[in-house]
Amino acid sequence: MPEQRGAVDLAGLGRYGSRTRGGHELTAFAAYGRAVRAPCDGRVVSAEGAIEDQDAGPGARARYQPPYGNHVFIDTGREIVKLAHLRAGSLTVSRGDTVRAGQLVGETGNSGNTTEPHLHLHAERDGVGLDLRFTDVPGRLYRGRVIRTFP
Repeated sequence: MPEQRGAVDLAGLGRYGSRTRGGHELTAFAAYGRAVRAPCDGRVVSAEGAIEDQDAGPGARARYQPPYGNHVFIDTGREIVKLAHLRAGSLTVSRGDTVRAGQLVGETGNSGNTTEPHLHLHAERDGVGLDLRFTDVPGRLYRGRVIRTFP
């Protein structure tokens, strides 16, 4: 999809490098329930927080849901930044709200077109995906790259 060309999916890793803490319930995934903060200043142009999380793990059957599931889309005035697959009931912002970089907007969940809790993040301008750069992450992003962050 052209608008997701520079997208990243951020999954959590547990203490020993595994994405789960044992078990297959949602709360066993290291990413589930982690705070999601606005990556930029802007105005919330779309927010959904009532879609039930999907089951996860081996044998889980995905249910049809809107692709982004629970989400927050932020208009920076130049591009739209999309945060998707948030936990049901976790959003702290609504459409029309002004947000600042670092502000809590929700928690990572497993809603939408997903089989495992993670945060989908991408930015687009005029329907074309943009490459992302993070202030505190040197180098380029690539599949499987581990980025160490604070808890």
